[in-house]
Parts: sequence; structure tokens; C-alpha cells
Amino acid sequence: MKKALLPLMIASLVPAAAFADVTVYGKAFVTWQSTDLQTGQNYTELVSNASRIGLKGSEAVNEDTKVIYQFEYQTKVDDGSISQTCTATSVTTTPAATTKTTCSVSGQTFSQRNIFVGVQSNFGVVKLGMFDTPLKLAQEKIDLFNDMIGDMQAVVQGETRAKNVVQYSTNEFNHITGNFAYINSEADLPGNVNGYSASIVYNTKTIYLALANDHNVLNANNKAVISSTITGAAAPDDTDILRAVGRFVVGPVTLGALYETYDNGKAGASKIDDNGYLLSAKWEVDPKWALKAQYGQSNIMGATVKSKSTNLGVDYKLSKNATLLGYYTKIEDDKAVTGFTKRDDTYIGGGIEFNF
Repeated sequence: MKKALLPLMIASLVPAAAFADVTVYGKAFVTWQSTDLQTGQNYTELVSNASRIGLKGSEAVNEDTKVIYQFEYQTKVDDGSISQTCTATSVTTTPAATTKTTCSVSGQTFSQRNIFVGVQSNFGVVKLGMFDTPLKLAQEKIDLFNDMIGDMQAVVQGETRAKNVVQYSTNEFNHITGNFAYINSEADLPGNVNGYSASIVYNTKTIYLALANDHNVLNANNKAVISSTITGAAAPDDTDILRAVGRFVVGPVTLGALYETYDNGKAGASKIDDNGYLLSAKWEVDPKWALKAQYGQSNIMGATVKSKSTNLGVDYKLSKNATLLGYYTKIEDDKAVTGFTKRDDTYIGGGIEFNF
């Protein structure tokens, strides 16, 4: 059915033969949650957790080589908009002044995710485009609350989808794969302004191990690698992330661990050169029910700030592709610093995830 959808959609524009091997795929992931923020705001909201639609495929060149491609777009199932703008207005009342926040949505229906074209052969895979870095992918399935409010990027850096990437990945050999991505800055500035991301991965059914490194790559908060104040012989920000990951399956229990160091390349009060970790556990109670727990802590989200993320969840499989879920998430920081707002936020919710 997947292969039949796309030609029906675009047959009037493109010859169907051009899509001899194509798959339409996606995910609708919507939750309804109660949000209680440190700012005093308390409300319910519908959340589209990185819902997406995409197509991918290949065309054989010869027996050993094929051209591969992927076009993936994120969409907002909750309100159809990519962006939201909120404005706080002071309201004078008795006995005390309050603040009223008004939000409006705008933007396009779709935003780009992983998009590339490449070649796959017996020498490996070469991809060109915009896609998740090897360091980001190194986390595999350790983050049990990925794409949700409890995503591990609340406490660690490096969850990056980079632009202008040329990447080479080896074929698997004895369960080991290597990946190296060169990230073009597309800027003529002093110093080495280009970046790279690399990983080496060992993957079996019961054991997963990975070691990855990012250098001069956009961080999780989408901060630019190159400082906007660069002039003359000034060097670019010299960011570095080192990540180690392990996953272990013991019967119905899956245990995950991630350790990361982060250096933002700055000096003085703005410098961050510290570490963080994430621990997760999932218990498949039976083929339908699963219980999840996850805890993360780091000193790398803001200078001198300690951040914590606690997540509890329960999954119920309706079918192979559909899951009902409930969750509790607590995200907190021990202080606020310049450029970083202190968080003490609680989220309780449930929803449905459907993959197709």
C-alpha cells in the first residue's frame, strides 16, 4: 500500500516509472498534556511531537550500486502551524498586577527534516544534504521519551540536524559501522569554520555501543557555530561534544546509558566545559504493556547551571503500528543565568503514536 500512494498523488506531474522503488512513510504523534511552568503558567495543551511524513527510495545503477534518496517533512497535527508567537501583556488589577499571555500561530504547514540524495554500494554509503548528525544518531533508542517534552535535549547538547552535509558511512562489518560527516559552513571567514561529526557503532540484538564526537556543529539550541561578532583574525567558536552510549537487553528489560562532555569553546563567564548523563529503563511487562523510566542530569545547558530531567511513562500497544501512552515529566534547573531561563516545569499527559 505504501508504494502505491505516492504515484497516485503525483502521477499527473511526474512519470510513475521514476518511482519504481519508493516508500511513503510517516508518524502521527499527538499528546494532550497539563503544563505547569516555573513562571506560574498552568494550562492544558495539545502537542504534535515531531509528527512527520516522508518518502524514500532508490534506483539501481548496477548489481552493486544504487542511488538513494529521502525527503522528510515535519507537520503540526495539533494546529497545522510550524511556529507560535506569544506576547506577554501586563494587566493592572486589584489587589495585584498580573500578566496575560496571548499566543498566535503562523508559518508553513511543513518544515524540512532529513533530506538527502546519495549512493550506496559495496564500499559504503555517501549522502549529501541536510540530516541528523552521526553523534545525534549514536543515541539510538536510549532516549525513551524522544520527540516528547521529556526528550533528552532538555539536559544534553548535540541533538542536531545539520545543513550542507557530506557524509560517508561504512558497510557493517562484524556488527561495526563507522560514520563521518563533513559540515560546510559556507562562509569565507578566518580559521577552520567547517565542522565534522563522527561515530563508531557496535550493534547486536542484545548489545549496542557507540562513541561519537561533534566539532564545530550547531548545538541543540541551534546556536550558530560561527560567532556573529567575528571580525579580522578572530577564530570561530570551537565547540566540542563527546558522547558514549550503551544499550543492554536482559530478557524483557532494556537498560540504556549515555555519558557526554560538552565544551562550547567560549571563555570567561560564558564558558561551558562540563558533562552530563542519561539513564533509561524499559520493562516489557507483556506483548501489550510496557513501563518506562528515565533520568538525566548535566551541567552543560547553561554556564554554572545544573539541569535535571525525570520521566515516567506507560505504553499500551493497540497494534503493530499504534501505541497509546501516558507520561509524567519534570524538568528543572538550579538557577537562572544570563541568556538561560530557569526551569521548574511539570508535564502530565497521554496520547497516541501511529507509525505508517
